[in-house]
Amino acid sequence: MSAPPEHADLLAAVADELMLVREGIDGIEALVSALVRRAPTEERPNALTQAQALDALTQRLEALSGVLRMLGGGASPSEAVSRLSLADMAGRLRPAAGEHRPQSTADAGDLMLF
Repeated sequence: MSAPPEHADLLAAVADELMLVREGIDGIEALVSALVRRAPTEERPNALTQAQALDALTQRLEALSGVLRMLGGGASPSEAVSRLSLADMAGRLRPAAGEHRPQSTADAGDLMLF
């Protein structure tokens, strides 16, 4: 099964847009890291925890981009979701992909924080 060419092209273009958004967030991460280093010592742990949310967003954008690329390449929704590296996102998307069974979390590939 493959997506019609116009769908495949659109899915690839949206995936590219998500990666451009990711690059923009990467730039913001650099700024936030510099600001965290300048934060008062007692505020740094909380500031660092909040800054990690940007890293989580970039990982989610990259994962969604991958799903769109797989769909555009002809993968089934179930296959595209099963290859997600973020277990929590895969769990949320699995029902929409037609999978109602829980997947093993042995290698969950969970979010990696900096």
